[in-house]
Formats: sequence, C-alpha cells, structure tokens
Amino acid sequence: MTTPDGTPPPSASLSRWSKVIYGLGEFGPSVAGGTIIPFYYLFFLTDVAGIRPGIAGSLLLVARLWDALNDPLVGALSDRTRTRLGRRRPFMLAGALPMAATYVLLWIVPPGLSGNGLALYYLGAYFLFDLFMTIVVGPYYALMPELSLDSDERTSIVTYRMATSIIAGLGAAVALPVVFNAAPSLRVGFGWAAVGVGILSALPFLLIVARVQERADFQAPPRLGIGESIRSVLRSRPFWLAMLVNWLAWLAIAIVEAVFAYYVVYWAGIPEEDSAIVLAVILGSAIVFLPFVNWMAARLEKKWAFVVATLTWATTHIVLWFVPQMQVLPVYLVGVLAGLGVASAHILPTSMAADVMEAVEIDSGERQEGVFGGVMAFLQKLGTSVALLAIGWVLELTGYQAGAATQSVATLTGLRVLVSWVPVVLLILASLGATAFPITRRVHLGLVARAALARATRLAEQAPAA
Repeated sequence: MTTPDGTPPPSASLSRWSKVIYGLGEFGPSVAGGTIIPFYYLFFLTDVAGIRPGIAGSLLLVARLWDALNDPLVGALSDRTRTRLGRRRPFMLAGALPMAATYVLLWIVPPGLSGNGLALYYLGAYFLFDLFMTIVVGPYYALMPELSLDSDERTSIVTYRMATSIIAGLGAAVALPVVFNAAPSLRVGFGWAAVGVGILSALPFLLIVARVQERADFQAPPRLGIGESIRSVLRSRPFWLAMLVNWLAWLAIAIVEAVFAYYVVYWAGIPEEDSAIVLAVILGSAIVFLPFVNWMAARLEKKWAFVVATLTWATTHIVLWFVPQMQVLPVYLVGVLAGLGVASAHILPTSMAADVMEAVEIDSGERQEGVFGGVMAFLQKLGTSVALLAIGWVLELTGYQAGAATQSVATLTGLRVLVSWVPVVLLILASLGATAFPITRRVHLGLVARAALARATRLAEQAPAA
C-alpha cells in the first residue's frame, strides 16, 4: 500500500526484502571501519608498512579527530540536498565506489616511499577513505527514520541492520586468518582482504540506491542554515537523553573490546591464539538474542526493554570481577550471558534515537536526520577516543609489560576493574538515562501526527499558486 506520491504511509510495514537490502549496508561500517581498522590497522602500519609506533599512533589520533568533525557537516549537507533520487541516495551513489577504492589504498605499501613520506601517504589515504565513508554512511543512517514512521517498525529495521553488523563482524573474525594463511605474505594478505572487503562494502549501497525509496513529503526546501540546524538539535532534551544512552552503552562495549583480550589472556589464562573464540561466543550469543530483543521491544516500551537487558548485562560484568584466576569456563559462560545486553545495545538506543526525529521536526520545522546523526556521531566518537586514550594510560601507570608471561598485581587489578566495574557503572547510568527518555510508543504516535500536519502545512505554503 502506498500514498499517491508512491511512498509508504506512516504505519506501513516495510517488506522483509527491503529490510534485508537496507540492513546489508551495515557491512561496510561494521567490517571495514568497525572491525578491521580498529583491530589491524595499527599493526599493519608498524609491522607491515614499517611506520614508527609513535608516528602511527599520532596518525590514527589525527584521523580519528577528522572522522568526528566531518560527520555533522555531511549530515547537514544531506539534509539540504534535493534531487530526483532524494536527499540521501545521491551521496551513496557518488561515494560508494570511491569509498571502496580508497579503502584499498589504506592497505598497500607504495614503492619508493619511506619515513615521513610514507606516513603522509597513509594520513592522506585515511582522510580520503574516511571522507567517502562518511559521505556514504552518514546519509545511510539518516535514511532509516524515514523508511517507516512507526516506532516498532523502526526497531525491526534496526534489528536487520544490526544482524548484518554482528554476523559480518563474526564472519570477518573467522575469514581474515584464512586469507592471511593463504597469501604468500602478510602484505599480500592485507591487500587481498582490502579488495574483497572494499567491494563487499560498496555493493550494498548501490543496491539501496536502486531498490529503496525515499519519502517525497520529506523533500521540502530547507529554510534553516547549517548552524541553526545544529542548534535546533542541541536544544532537544530527548536528543541528549538518546545520545547519552547510546554513548554510554557503546562506551561500555568499546572499553570491554579494548581490554577483554588482556583479561582473558593474563587473568583467565586463555591462550592468546584462542582469545578470538571468546569474542566469537559473545557475538554468536548476540545473534541468537537479536529476535528476542526485538520481541521485548514490541511487548514493552523500548526504554524498559533496554533497562531489563542492560541490567542483566551489567550483572555479567560483576561476575567477571569474581572469576578466580586461571579459570576458563566462567569466562565462556559470561560470554554467552552477555549476548542479551550486547544485542540490546546494538538495537534499542538506535531505535530510540530514531523516534526523536519527529520531536526535532516539530521544534525546528524541518527534518534533521542528517544533522541529528552527525552531531550524535561527533559526540560519541570524541568521547570514545578520550576514554580509549585513558585506557592506555591505565595500562601504562599500572606497569603493564607487553608480551610478558605474567603481569603485576596492579596491572591485573586494573584490567579486572576495566572489564567489570567500569562497564557496570556505565551500563547503570545508561539504564537511568533510558528511564528518563520521554518518548513512549503513545507519545510517538502523537508526535508523528503533529509532524505530519506541520509538514503538510509547509508544503501547501510552498506550493505555487494555481
């Protein structure tokens, strides 16, 4: 069923095929940007390309800041774009192939360059890749709230997207060692992987451009400048609560990801080559729990489903503090139980944030998905970068010795605190933020109706006189 302009009505269910197509777009940001670069790029720069560790670390810090800064700008530009393809799809069409090409550039070692020249090459390659990734991914995320205006349907759409994220991340963890072992050298292996991942990252966006439609009633000419658009988002209390819940949940995940390998190797006694199995257990459990989280969100308010899942998740981190040293089985059991919370963090904060868009539209008089997502990404990346920098200093100050057979008591205690009590505090704060989130299912229905009326009024005012 469609409206006269060919777009789905506000409460229409998106077809399963459309959800699958949209969800496949998550492969690029999750695998290319969210898995391989964080886990492998520093190692590639130092051990394959031969960049000094200090220069490589500084390069990644500068690149991370650039990554955070370009999100709001691209989001604002996509909000103001008006074409036959809509606001978001032109960016995906223009950026998909350059994103794949510049991703490959990240993983080659150009002949004839060394030292500072080589470092500048990788800095430039990263700047270009991240720019094209933002050009594609920012509008991709901004497209989600307009695929359906129904709150529960949005949760379902996010579930498909996050299923791609988790399954693809798990697949990459399994496939990459196979590629490296098959290649004649590690340098060639990184090149092979880059070509494959680059192609698989670009293709879904071309498919989205061809098969997913944007809403015609969201194409009214913009009236606000970029600065005023950003200020209108920052004035929204629901935005700050949604951002806080999302940021705290993902900060907990980022911290645990950064230190969990140290914990399982030095405290639990799991061999380093088997540490990836624990990650696979957590991700596998999260995949199983994805439909259950979607079911919980449909039966409860999203925020209460998040609170239940997150407090359960926090309990598993408390257990990690009490796991005896050199005990393997409890760590795997915790990994299975953590799947509910990890699945919830992937789905519910994003779905809650999508429901803020109608409130922002009522306050500002315009759709602001691009600015909303860009500002949220900027704040999240900035905060996460600072937190991960702090983790490095915790390891430094507690006397961590890289590659040592055993670590000091201070280091082990620091690792245990970082993997247990720090995420527990963050998750409790995220739950408190969720309880204060004001947009329930009933409130959202009212917001959708008010926003639709205001939008229709604006369109009538802008229509040429007969």
